[in-house]
Amino acid sequence: MSLPWLTTGAIAVVLVLFGRAAGVYSLSTAFRRSRLAVPTRYQHVLFWGGLRGALALALALALPKIPERGAIILMTFLVVAFSLFVQGLTMPTLVRRLKIVCGKESEEERCREADA
Repeated sequence: MSLPWLTTGAIAVVLVLFGRAAGVYSLSTAFRRSRLAVPTRYQHVLFWGGLRGALALALALALPKIPERGAIILMTFLVVAFSLFVQGLTMPTLVRRLKIVCGKESEEERCREADA
């Protein structure tokens, strides 16, 4: 039984988000006591920002002619579209809510956590 394309795409998006969360938060935890520690607010931005999917789409399009090729390309496209339109357009709101301030300071781009 085949799932409708929208359901399949939604499942793919959720799985990608779970995978991204596992990667960002577990690696950040592993480095929390080192000089490479990432503040929690920045971890949230890394998780939500993700990657925009150019490599994933290129790999999907490069697949040989197999029966699942169309479904893989469709799921990849839906995940990339979600990343661009939902995550990309909501990033400024996330950064604002996390009170992360970015600006020019002494000719070097810097971001810092605003005083809460």
